[in-house]
Amino acid sequence: MGCFGGTHALERKSYKLILKKTTLEAAFGECHTRCMKQTFSKKLIVERMNEALAATPQALAAWLGGSTATGFEDDLSDTDIVVICEDPQIVFAVLEKTLASLATLSFVWKVEESFWKGFSQKFYVLAETPETYYLDVGVFQSVSPQDYQEFFNVERHGKPIILFDKKGILQAASLAPRYETPKLVDLVQWQARFEILYRTFLKESLRGKYIDSFLFYQRLVALWVQLLRHHQTPQKHDFGLRYIYRDFSPERAQEVEALLKANTLEDLQKQAASLRQKAIAFIKNGESI
Repeated sequence: MGCFGGTHALERKSYKLILKKTTLEAAFGECHTRCMKQTFSKKLIVERMNEALAATPQALAAWLGGSTATGFEDDLSDTDIVVICEDPQIVFAVLEKTLASLATLSFVWKVEESFWKGFSQKFYVLAETPETYYLDVGVFQSVSPQDYQEFFNVERHGKPIILFDKKGILQAASLAPRYETPKLVDLVQWQARFEILYRTFLKESLRGKYIDSFLFYQRLVALWVQLLRHHQTPQKHDFGLRYIYRDFSPERAQEVEALLKANTLEDLQKQAASLRQKAIAFIKNGESI
């Protein structure tokens, strides 16, 4: 799911799995009264989905992720729900019937390829809901608790809001959260890659080719952020530019934003040269980044 995240300190403990009514009230509070138009609310949609899935024998467990799990939910947030079921089509059929009883399904996007094995995903846009709102529904087929230990890594995904857990799969997974063990950055290779990208950027900018220059400039920024993440947010070493405002200090986030705001070829050249000097200083002198 593209929704997982969080910046809490590591908590190596198991979590009490609180079920639906109390959980939903804690997760949504009064937000739903502002989020949806008159007759709709996030809380209502989640409650109806929860009821339908809980009544479906093949659906073994479900939880809310994304901003609901990380505590960053606001009026613009979507709803992320993950379900465990060996037949994803059963889940999608049940949810589509349930959603259709609430509103017209305007758009349905079936994701063709997934990062996770045995994972299916669809996004739903409902009529009569805000233009920023959609549902992100993911279905895992595995029934092995070890495959869900990652989602109890609080620093990476936040605290999952459990809707139901019929066979204790999530309870078992919560007893042994899996933490990331990112590979150490090979600084020699990192600098070599940065230098090649920089030189490619520079020659394209000197040729006056803005599109090519911008492409390689963005890669330089992304490479720099990768290095920052390995040092500052190792549990999210692979999150790239996503969630920078949450994960970095305001000052560091503003620095990255300034890099991305460069627009003319001259600005891109200045920023790229400055970034190159920072990289050289860090690697040669061990200066703080």
